[in-house]
Amino acid sequence: MVAALLILVPVVVVVAWAFFRFAPAHAERKRVLFFNVTSLIVALAIAAAWTVRTYLVMSSTVDSAWWPVISALGALFVIPLVLALAAIMRNFVIFRRGADGSRQ
Repeated sequence: MVAALLILVPVVVVVAWAFFRFAPAHAERKRVLFFNVTSLIVALAIAAAWTVRTYLVMSSTVDSAWWPVISALGALFVIPLVLALAAIMRNFVIFRRGADGSRQ
């Protein structure tokens, strides 16, 4: 568990930093900011759903004391995954260069 935390916490930090740092410069700032905030909200909502699901599944078992640990590890896995997928969508699908008809 400690090894997973030592790996996943820096991964979350680096992916979150890269997600906001490497936003497309050629797109409208307000639209990119809206997409970034929406993506972050979606990532946190999926992590919260994972936590609730883990609680509901594990609370009645003999391993009920471990549900917070499993929830935290799952959230630390889900958040960078969703942000990475959102970054790929943002940079290569939604805000790609030349999408507005003018090639640069």
